[in-house]
Amino acid sequence: MKTPDRETSIFSTSAIDLFASALGAFILLMMLLFPYYRNAGPEDAFSRTLDLVEQRRRSAGEAEDREAEHRRMQSELQELDEANRGAQARLSRLRSELNDLNRQIAELPVPVPAPDEIEPPEPEPVYLDEGVEFSILGLASESKSFVIVVDMSGSMINYQDLMIRSVLDILAPLNESNEFAIVGYQGNPQPVLWRFPGGESLLRATPDNLHQAREFTRGLARKFVGSTPTHFALQAAMEYPASAIILMSDGEPNSPPGFIIENISNRNQFRQTELHTVAIGDYTHNRNLVLFLQTLSRLNNGDFVGVSR
Repeated sequence: MKTPDRETSIFSTSAIDLFASALGAFILLMMLLFPYYRNAGPEDAFSRTLDLVEQRRRSAGEAEDREAEHRRMQSELQELDEANRGAQARLSRLRSELNDLNRQIAELPVPVPAPDEIEPPEPEPVYLDEGVEFSILGLASESKSFVIVVDMSGSMINYQDLMIRSVLDILAPLNESNEFAIVGYQGNPQPVLWRFPGGESLLRATPDNLHQAREFTRGLARKFVGSTPTHFALQAAMEYPASAIILMSDGEPNSPPGFIIENISNRNQFRQTELHTVAIGDYTHNRNLVLFLQTLSRLNNGDFVGVSR
C-alpha cells in the first residue's frame, strides 16, 4: 500500500495563513491611515460634501412640506366643490319655487280699475274790479288809505323804469276819496327813508297832490343805491294812520325774513292793517323773495302779486 503525500496539505494551510496575515496587515494599515484620508484632495472637499448632504436633507424636508400643503389644498378644494354643489342645489330649488310663485301670480284675476273721473278744468282767475275801492296790479282792497313802500336799494337800478311805472299805476285810480303816502327806503349803509309828504301824515289824493306824487316818484330813480332794510321801512309804514300798506321790492331783506314776518305780524295783530306785497323784476328766479312776500301778505290780510318786465 502506497503512503499518502502530505506536503500538499501542509502547503495549503500555510497559504491561508499567509493570506490572513496579509489581510490583517492591510486592515491595520487602513486603520492607521484613515485619519489622513479626509485630508486628501482639495481642502474644502469634505465641507462641501457636508453642505451637499445638508442641502439634500433640507430639500427633502421642503418636498415633504410641499407635499403636505398640496394634500391640504386638495382637501380644501374638495370641500369647496362639495359646498358649491350644495349651493347649486339650493339655487335650483329656489328657482323652482320662484317659477311656482310666478305661475300662481299669473293665475290670479287682475282687477280692472274703474275709469278715472275727468276733473273739470279750473276756472280762470277773475280779478276783482267791481265792488272794491281799489284794484290795480292784481291787488284788490276796500281800503281808502294807503302807504306805498318802495325798495330803493342798489339792485333796483336794473328795474327802475318798471318800479316807477308800477308806482304810477297804483296812483292812477286814486281820487279825492283816498289818502296816501309814499315811503322810499334804502341802506346807505344806515337805513334812509324818503317820504312824500314829509312826516307821518297822509295826503288827500287831489289832482295837485297826485301830480306832486308822480314827480316825487320819478325823482326816486336817481337815488337807487345801498342795501335793503325792509324791516325798518315796514316799521315806519305802520306808524301811518293807513288801513293798507303796499310793499314793493325786488330782493331779499337785510334782516332774516322769518324774523321780519314774525315781528310785523305780531305788531299788526290788533291793528289788522292790510299788508299787500309786490315782487318787482325777475322774481320767478328768486324763490326766497317770493316765499317771503307771499307769507308776509298772507299772514297780514293782504295779497301778493309779481310784476315782471
